[in-house]
Amino acid sequence: MVMEVLERARAMESQGIDVIHLEVGEPDFSIPAAVKVAVCTALDEGHTHYTHSLGDAPLRQAIAEHYNQKYDVSVNPSRWL
Repeated sequence: MVMEVLERARAMESQGIDVIHLEVGEPDFSIPAAVKVAVCTALDEGHTHYTHSLGDAPLRQAIAEHYNQKYDVSVNPSRWL
Protein backbone atom coordinates (compact mmCIF):
# COMPACT_ATOMS: atom_id res chain seq x y z
CA MET A 1 0.00 0.00 0.00
CA VAL A 2 2.82 2.42 0.81
CA MET A 3 4.14 2.22 -2.74
CA GLU A 4 0.67 3.07 -4.08
CA VAL A 5 0.63 6.16 -1.88
CA LEU A 6 4.13 7.09 -3.09
CA GLU A 7 3.08 6.71 -6.73
CA ARG A 8 0.01 8.86 -6.13
CA ALA A 9 2.13 11.53 -4.43
CA ARG A 10 4.59 11.55 -7.33
CA ALA A 11 1.71 11.87 -9.79
CA MET A 12 0.44 14.86 -7.82
CA GLU A 13 3.91 16.42 -7.91
CA SER A 14 4.06 15.96 -11.67
CA GLN A 15 0.87 18.03 -11.82
CA GLY A 16 2.59 20.84 -9.92
CA ILE A 17 1.03 20.06 -6.55
CA ASP A 18 3.35 20.64 -3.59
CA VAL A 19 3.57 17.37 -1.62
CA ILE A 20 5.17 16.62 1.73
CA HIS A 21 6.17 12.96 1.66
CA LEU A 22 5.33 11.01 4.80
CA GLU A 23 4.74 7.66 3.12
CA VAL A 24 8.26 6.22 3.07
CA GLY A 25 11.37 6.65 5.16
CA GLU A 26 13.46 8.11 2.35
CA PRO A 27 15.23 11.36 3.24
CA ASP A 28 14.69 14.39 1.05
CA PHE A 29 18.34 15.44 1.21
CA SER A 30 21.59 14.17 -0.28
CA ILE A 31 24.01 11.97 1.58
CA PRO A 32 26.92 14.00 3.01
CA ALA A 33 30.20 13.56 1.13
CA ALA A 34 31.94 12.09 4.20
CA VAL A 35 29.29 9.37 4.43
CA LYS A 36 29.68 8.52 0.74
CA VAL A 37 33.44 8.17 1.19
CA ALA A 38 33.01 6.05 4.32
CA VAL A 39 30.53 3.74 2.61
CA CYS A 40 32.78 3.28 -0.43
CA THR A 41 35.77 2.61 1.83
CA ALA A 42 33.82 0.06 3.86
CA LEU A 43 32.67 -1.72 0.71
CA ASP A 44 36.21 -1.74 -0.70
CA GLU A 45 37.42 -3.27 2.58
CA GLY A 46 34.84 -6.06 2.31
CA HIS A 47 32.44 -4.93 5.01
CA THR A 48 29.41 -6.34 3.22
CA HIS A 49 27.85 -8.66 5.81
CA TYR A 50 25.49 -8.16 8.71
CA THR A 51 26.98 -7.26 12.07
CA HIS A 52 26.23 -9.02 15.33
CA SER A 53 22.59 -8.56 16.33
CA LEU A 54 23.70 -6.05 18.98
CA GLY A 55 25.74 -4.09 16.44
CA ASP A 56 29.39 -3.59 15.66
CA ALA A 57 31.46 -4.06 18.85
CA PRO A 58 33.99 -1.26 18.16
CA LEU A 59 31.16 1.15 17.34
CA ARG A 60 29.33 0.22 20.54
CA GLN A 61 32.56 0.83 22.48
CA ALA A 62 33.02 4.23 20.80
CA ILE A 63 29.42 5.20 21.62
CA ALA A 64 29.90 4.17 25.26
CA GLU A 65 33.07 6.27 25.45
CA HIS A 66 31.28 9.22 23.85
CA TYR A 67 28.51 9.08 26.46
CA ASN A 68 31.09 8.81 29.22
CA GLN A 69 33.11 11.79 27.99
CA LYS A 70 30.24 14.05 26.97
CA TYR A 71 27.61 13.23 29.62
CA ASP A 72 29.67 11.56 32.35
CA VAL A 73 27.44 8.50 32.00
CA SER A 74 28.80 4.99 32.22
CA VAL A 75 27.28 2.73 29.56
CA ASN A 76 28.30 -0.90 29.23
CA PRO A 77 28.93 -1.54 25.49
CA SER A 78 27.51 -5.05 25.80
CA ARG A 79 24.23 -3.75 27.23
CA TRP A 80 21.28 -4.53 24.97
CA LEU A 81 18.40 -2.82 26.80
